[in-house]
Amino acid sequence: MRKSRSMVVAAAVAVVAMAAMVASASASAALWQKNGKPLSESVELSLHGGEVIQVPAGAFHCNANATMTTAGGSTAQITAYGIELETCEGQLGEFNGCEVTAATPGNLPWAVTVNAEDLTAQEIAISYSFDKGCPIQKVESSFPEATLTLEEPSAIRSLDFSQEGIGKVDGNEGWLIDSGFLQLSEEQSGIYGIG
Repeated sequence: MRKSRSMVVAAAVAVVAMAAMVASASASAALWQKNGKPLSESVELSLHGGEVIQVPAGAFHCNANATMTTAGGSTAQITAYGIELETCEGQLGEFNGCEVTAATPGNLPWAVTVNAEDLTAQEIAISYSFDKGCPIQKVESSFPEATLTLEEPSAIRSLDFSQEGIGKVDGNEGWLIDSGFLQLSEEQSGIYGIG
């Protein structure tokens, strides 16, 4: 009977210790910062860059703009994502000479979580439509999660991403890679970070 009681007490102590470690880990999660101090105001971060979409049939690239908002803590949202259609260009395969006529983001806003050294965006989806002369009419990208890599987490200048997943080309599922970068505007570059 004594052995059972000691095992129960030992198990209870282990559970309490684990709970304390989990609480401690959550308390030390990375947070948004401004000039190295915890962010205590709402901000709207302006981002500009570009992305390359690759599917088995080829690849195309476009310039993009995004808006990320946060009020501090360990979360943010991408509230806007726009493709500059006039900058889109087919690079390889069946996209050579094709024109992107529409690019529609889905599921906005996209939730963003702050990690120790990067950000995770969730439920990203964009649908691209092409001109009638293009052999491909529609490409749909969808990622449950995408990692946004930060070169300097404490002083963010740009966000890099490269995600492979399942996309759709004219309704048929297949692999798709979306990679690129987004830079903070010059006046915000290096001011905001995580830590």
